[in-house]
Amino acid sequence: MAAARTGDAIKLFFKSKKKYRMKFFHKFSKYIILPVFALAMGGCFTDFEGVNVDPNNPADASVDLLIPQIQYTLANTMAGGANNAAHGFVGLITSFDNFGVANTSFSGFWDNMYAGPLKDIEGLITKAEADNLPHHLAIGQLLKAYAFSSMVNLFGDVPYSEAFKGEDITSRAPTFDADEVVFNDCIALIDQAIANLNLTSGAKATTDLIYSGNIDKWKAFANTLKLKLVIESWKADPSKAKAEISNLLSGALITAASGDFEFKFSKTINPDNRHPWYQGPYTGDEFTYISHQLMVEMLEDGDPRWPFYFKRQNKKVLDITNPTEAGTIPCWTTPGCNYGYVVLNTEIMEDLYGPNPTQDQIDFAAGIFGRDRADASGVPNDGTLRTIPGVYPAGGFHDSGAPATPSPNTAPGGGIFPILSHVNVLYYQIEAILEDQLAIGGDARALFEQAIRSHIAKVVGFGLATGGGSVAPDAATTDAYVALWLERFDNAPSNRAKLNVVMKQLWFSSWGNGYEIYNAMRRTHDPNASNNYGYNGLPSTLQNPVSPTPRKWPHRFPYPSTELTLNPSAAPWKDVIWDDPSSRLFWDTE
Repeated sequence: MAAARTGDAIKLFFKSKKKYRMKFFHKFSKYIILPVFALAMGGCFTDFEGVNVDPNNPADASVDLLIPQIQYTLANTMAGGANNAAHGFVGLITSFDNFGVANTSFSGFWDNMYAGPLKDIEGLITKAEADNLPHHLAIGQLLKAYAFSSMVNLFGDVPYSEAFKGEDITSRAPTFDADEVVFNDCIALIDQAIANLNLTSGAKATTDLIYSGNIDKWKAFANTLKLKLVIESWKADPSKAKAEISNLLSGALITAASGDFEFKFSKTINPDNRHPWYQGPYTGDEFTYISHQLMVEMLEDGDPRWPFYFKRQNKKVLDITNPTEAGTIPCWTTPGCNYGYVVLNTEIMEDLYGPNPTQDQIDFAAGIFGRDRADASGVPNDGTLRTIPGVYPAGGFHDSGAPATPSPNTAPGGGIFPILSHVNVLYYQIEAILEDQLAIGGDARALFEQAIRSHIAKVVGFGLATGGGSVAPDAATTDAYVALWLERFDNAPSNRAKLNVVMKQLWFSSWGNGYEIYNAMRRTHDPNASNNYGYNGLPSTLQNPVSPTPRKWPHRFPYPSTELTLNPSAAPWKDVIWDDPSSRLFWDTE
């Protein structure tokens, strides 16, 4: 029912889209709610306003049309290219895993956010206030807090207070507000939303695609989002953050998978509103390379999530004596790889299977086809050889049975973007216990076990509900995996070392949402430690790039060149260097 409701709703919004989307005739239209045409013409056609109204194409949209449209465009934008980059920065996939980003790399993401969900959120807030709909208003405020805090976490200072003011001429060139100011205003928005959720309202947000208008779930999300923002920014004021974290942990938070804040994508082909990771490898196109470290270490540890995360396409062992096949082998032209072509890496194969692997084991290993971090071997014609995303979170296939390249549009679809979950709450709490400047008290070990088990249950539960040939792991496999990680936790000699173990597990658990681990790695950096590419956060056990990197590890995303060139107010931000430690965000302090 949920999938059908989502699909039907999204179809409605795409059919209705022209009824409330205006055409913008200026570069900075992404900051303007009212049509620029009307602004330019002033009051010339005031007497003809009644004549010029088209009843079939209203300029105003109802809140019930705006909410699902916002949720879809926000999730689709956040789950796409910028999410891939965050995965790449932390070594989960190869998107920008060599840190070779430029001022053109995220122009599409920036423009899509401002022209799409951020603009529509402002419209929702304005409309809900005018119509006296406090619960709809609260949803708008929470979506705005999530969206803009995410923009701050990625870029730092962003246009905020002068954005979306159509009648104000300065909004055509909005200035950039300080990251800390925007972030704190997002926290204030959450408090306002909580107050609005506590008001009595007869109107229910029936088109809400995430919680179906359930106010208790929105309240739990509000508190959890505030906890997220306080945890992310705790270094800016540790003593204040400690008190706020303790207070929030005593309140209503997301505590179960049924309350997770996540967007479920459609299964429909036309329009194609499926997960961005589905729209490549499951529609006849390609997906980027998945990290060998991620896949191999999960196999070494016996991680029960492996067949849910990944799908192998091939079992053929390429011939290194054949020039064509040799040129397709990972790391064939890049020296110094740790993993290389896994099936021909005798050390890795022996570690996985012993000195005499069976044919079935060889067949399995041949399908582990990704890349070492920053392997610069080029991009051969290997799309049908690469390991691709599985059933979680993309809605693809479970890796059971023989490997095979999926026929287009045969996987179930219905993938999710896991935005904020009960598992995140557990990791926030563990971090607050183990960070010496917070030290809120609590049993970090017990919470760590709960976090591992909860994420495994979430992944498995989603896979079984989605299909794609999913098979549940046996309890003994999960128990052995949990015991292994608890042993690593117990053997860590200090709180910092224990947090390193915890953050490595968060790294494994971040498949599908790279933002959480990217943020965590920046706020856990150690000013007394460094390596050859400028990264010194947790986890400290990630593979170093195997090729020289053109830049150091990015402390933020670069501002789009179009914004820097065409927005006169952006001039002071032209010199921001994203991989320079001096350009860290306000919460990324020493």
